Amino acid sequence: MSNWDKQLEDDLDWRQAELASLKSQVIKATNGSVMHQVLLRAMWALLYAHYEGFCKFAWDLYLDELKNSGVKRKECKDEIARLSLQKQFKELKGDLSLENLWKFTQTGLKSLLEENIDFQIKLETESNLYPNIFRENSLQVCLDCTLVEQYQIELRTLVRRRNDIAHGQKMIIKDLKEYQKYEDAALEVMHELAISIVDSLDNKLYLRSP
Repeated sequence: MSNWDKQLEDDLDWRQAELASLKSQVIKATNGSVMHQVLLRAMWALLYAHYEGFCKFAWDLYLDELKNSGVKRKECKDEIARLSLQKQFKELKGDLSLENLWKFTQTGLKSLLEENIDFQIKLETESNLYPNIFRENSLQVCLDCTLVEQYQIELRTLVRRRNDIAHGQKMIIKDLKEYQKYEDAALEVMHELAISIVDSLDNKLYLRSP
């Protein structure tokens, strides 16, 4: 097992263990009681926290491993190379004079592409990891994640209801059965992300085609 494989597995394990522990308390609570309702709302909030938290952890790990590989920007796929230059592109936008643009296109970009890849700005979740944000982040680093399409309704609902809870609204989850399909969807998407990252790192799929 690779180091990144173990790190992703360990991170998934502790998150799933917390969800399972809280779920056991839901099962013990009297159905329809205040305690039952509170625990279900807590489960929903915790599920979102682990969904967003794992995705951010996984993307950061992936970018860190790319940096640690010592690969040059020019050797990586275009999407990944562009992501690594976000800071430089933002700085360039601050001075769009003809002289500065000419200097960047003639020597600046060439020099940057020869450097080892680095990510001074990483992928963000915006604290609301809707399916479109997950999709865009994955595409930016060339990760093959398709389950987000299958579960976009569940993931969108997960984020929206979590926001309702966070904003103090009385969002009621009827029972564990209603909750479970959202947990299943989130966990499947999280596992697919982990598998995609391991596949990319193991097989160096982040490199340009020869």
